[in-house]
Amino acid sequence: MNPNTKIAAAIAAVLGVGAAGVASAAAPTLAQAQSPFTSFYISGSSAAKSAILGALENDVCGGAGNYLLFSSYNTNTNFFAVSCAPAASTGIANANGTNVFDLYYRDEGGSVTGALPLVSGSAIAQLNLAGAACTGNSCSVAVGGSSASNGTSDTFTGTATHQSNLGVTDVEPGALIHDNYPSAYSQSVYGHASPAQLGALTTFAVFQQVFGIFVNKTGLHTPICLGSDAVKSILNSEYTDWSKVEDCATHAAVAAASVPITLVNREAGSGSRTATSIYWLNDLCDPTFVGVEEDQTTDYFSTGNVLGAANTTSGGVTYASIDNNFGAQATTTPNMVLASIDGVFPSNLAAAQGQYEWWVESTLVQPNYSQTTQQSSIASFLETDLANGNTAPHSQQVMLIPDSGTNTTPAIPASTTANTCSNSACSVSTSTAIYVNPFTRQKVTCNIPTSFL
Repeated sequence: MNPNTKIAAAIAAVLGVGAAGVASAAAPTLAQAQSPFTSFYISGSSAAKSAILGALENDVCGGAGNYLLFSSYNTNTNFFAVSCAPAASTGIANANGTNVFDLYYRDEGGSVTGALPLVSGSAIAQLNLAGAACTGNSCSVAVGGSSASNGTSDTFTGTATHQSNLGVTDVEPGALIHDNYPSAYSQSVYGHASPAQLGALTTFAVFQQVFGIFVNKTGLHTPICLGSDAVKSILNSEYTDWSKVEDCATHAAVAAASVPITLVNREAGSGSRTATSIYWLNDLCDPTFVGVEEDQTTDYFSTGNVLGAANTTSGGVTYASIDNNFGAQATTTPNMVLASIDGVFPSNLAAAQGQYEWWVESTLVQPNYSQTTQQSSIASFLETDLANGNTAPHSQQVMLIPDSGTNTTPAIPASTTANTCSNSACSVSTSTAIYVNPFTRQKVTCNIPTSFL
């Protein structure tokens, strides 16, 4: 039994549903999901995966029991689909509580796939529901091919190719250039885009995401506090051993004995890697600076993959959105700890209070080709839903962009603009507070944050 089936069995017990392939009364059947009224394809950021899936499940579909969730398993876990019959109250064209919508999301390749194929119009792999098996409302599809071996050529089994209707990037697409251009990705599959073409894509900044440094704690003193200079020296490979790195809280060495530092990188084109290079090393913002060093020959093609690799690498260090310090990801990577920076533990509240500035603006990307009225309606819904305070993803890394949507008026202190969900179907978690950041980068990651107060 694969892990998704085990999870599905637990969900089925809670929901009171039985045989495989039979959904709850409010959700489509598997057969209906395999022959939907419409399909909508999203590709992009792995850092924003939980936020995007939460919006599809809860805000489009109406919450638990109303949808089927399809997840890939086997050698790749980066493909998803949500199937439901959205209510007319969503305002989405042809949503009437009966018409079945299949909403696909792949975070395989991260921000690369949220930008590059949206310029070229290239069709890329998405989950193929024809091979799905369900237990209750949880369905799984076997996908063959690893990110390392098959990601750059998009040669996965268990998938079918489609043009993306919407992209998701951690940074503006115009930042994915020079050493942050996805040069490893096959041009014949994903297409090619010039810096001008990437910069000309139509974008909509929906929320801000907080990033952090994750360290394999094996052989190290924890908790770990790193100074800004130490982070820069680790990212450019000037520091090579944890025993030479001073903890900024205790002023002792992070490791009592030698533990070589291994920088575990995302691939060029990754939004997480670009955000890291820009913030810490001024990459792209100053032509005399360069991005993160290649400390080993293997790069990794999603947030889950890079954390998994660092988790099994003694001395491993990597970068990711801070929600990965919580929940399922933290459980699957128990050796990884989130470091404090200059004495501040990364959180969305610390960022909104101006104590922690490593955050970027997650961006929805419109394709460089025409969309149907139906596709445009779904995209418009998500642009509004993900930016507005009451419906934005309530996830540990998320902050609201001031004046970008409703309920996003900043205040000092930021904790007075904590936002809890006003509806019963809030993205990701109703128990996680998010805050209105009084600052914005105005869609340019190189920008110094600008105050709206």
